[in-house]
Amino acid sequence: MRTTDTTSTPASTTTFPRYSHEIAAAVTLPSGARALVAPGPLTVAGGIALTTACAALSTRLALLAFLADPDADEPTGITGHDPFTDPMPPALVGSGPEPDRERVRRAGDRCVDAWRRWSQDRDSGQSVVGVAGALGLAAWCAWALGSEARARTRARYALDLRSHDPLAQLVLRSCTLGVRAAWRG
Repeated sequence: MRTTDTTSTPASTTTFPRYSHEIAAAVTLPSGARALVAPGPLTVAGGIALTTACAALSTRLALLAFLADPDADEPTGITGHDPFTDPMPPALVGSGPEPDRERVRRAGDRCVDAWRRWSQDRDSGQSVVGVAGALGLAAWCAWALGSEARARTRARYALDLRSHDPLAQLVLRSCTLGVRAAWRG
């Protein structure tokens, strides 16, 4: 007869990360941020770094804050968002100083480019979670620029890939309710 050890620590209280994609997202965050804003077209390596960095919500929130920061040129020292100690980025709901529109537009387009490449070659090593995350970030970029139709479309594509993507859900809900970014000039 086998017995179960009930004295061991439950998996939910261990200090190890729960998902390997969260680890990969944290490690590739600076490279993913660079891929969003670098000059020239998105490279294959940049697309992989971008979708890997978008695999966790904490890193997407960091990317979103990076994109919205008008003074952030280089992602030096960028780390994932810690929901227990860090305040939510005001840019998430479209408040704070207005971000560089061209930078946000380029980032959104690059997220879509990464999704298109993944769609053409699903054996590229990119995860569905990361690709959906990149589309969720692309949806936020469109919403931040006031392009609700584009934001809604991108969010729906993200939700088609991963029905419970929180950023895509937030953007889609904002569009449905008519909530717009109110940047300060």
